[in-house]
Amino acid sequence: MNITPRSGSPTTTNLNSISKDANNDATISVVQLSRPYLTSSQIKSLVQQTNNSARDLQPKLQAFSLILSIGNYMRFPIRTMGTAMILFQRFYLFNSLHDFPVMNDTAHACLFVAAKMEDTLKKLKDILLASYYLKHPAGPDISVDSPVIEDQRRKLISLERHVLETMSFDFRIKHPQPYIIKITKHLKYPATVAETAWLASIDSYRTLAPLKATPHAIALACIYIAATLFQQDTSIIEPAKYYYVHIRFLRAQADYADVILEILELYIDSLAQTLLHAKYKSAEQFMSMRIDVNKRLNYARERNYDGDPLTLRDFTIGDKGAIRFILDWDRQRLETGM
Repeated sequence: MNITPRSGSPTTTNLNSISKDANNDATISVVQLSRPYLTSSQIKSLVQQTNNSARDLQPKLQAFSLILSIGNYMRFPIRTMGTAMILFQRFYLFNSLHDFPVMNDTAHACLFVAAKMEDTLKKLKDILLASYYLKHPAGPDISVDSPVIEDQRRKLISLERHVLETMSFDFRIKHPQPYIIKITKHLKYPATVAETAWLASIDSYRTLAPLKATPHAIALACIYIAATLFQQDTSIIEPAKYYYVHIRFLRAQADYADVILEILELYIDSLAQTLLHAKYKSAEQFMSMRIDVNKRLNYARERNYDGDPLTLRDFTIGDKGAIRFILDWDRQRLETGM
């Protein structure tokens, strides 16, 4: 797949070759490998490069609420809304907020791409119309053919391309909810644990956990949180105590303890903007749980793996060259001679 690169997109690229065309102009060919999961050090490096700070958290949480509100209004399944939030997180990991300051526009574009990916197709105008009615519940009414909607649509069509490049055209996104059902049944937890873990898994999309860990790890982390809240035995899902489940459902790259801590940090800092807020008004339980996790799950921490260093795309390439997106790691090594 050869795509002309644009600025503001991610790169895990390697300069593959420089050749001359008929006009003796340089044609730059770059290979970009898809990376569904990133290490904590890679994420930290990207955050430093984009200059996006912790102060951007509240606008992001508001954008996630917008995605969920539009998704519920249009009756999208959870997987579509979750995919949109994952795309949104990845977009602002590889792109600066200074280059794309209007987060609501990005949220609309991510939801539009997610609807295509999850085969829940909706026209972009319909998404914009739903957003308008949520913002203006008392009216006035507006038509899909309104110039306001059309202007927004044209702007978001170009933003859609940026979202696709950010994800390296890799449409393989899986979700933790099916694993929550299977694992809680396997471990014979009560339905209340499964329901709470399900809500926690939706809240996990508001964190960077889906970019760092597999859906299996997120599912187990949410089950651990839910089981702890209901004072159920959690020893059966701790890696050292229940080896079979850990090996069967977790990959080596999945950092079990850090996934739990990532979600707990969300509840401690922004409980009011999560789904569990309806059940738990105070963050005290989550603070106690964090202390306990730090004490008892340290052995599950991922050790001595920082991952390859990542950088943002070289904006000077402009429209002079082409970028090749690759999903297969072996193919990437073959083409780049690594």
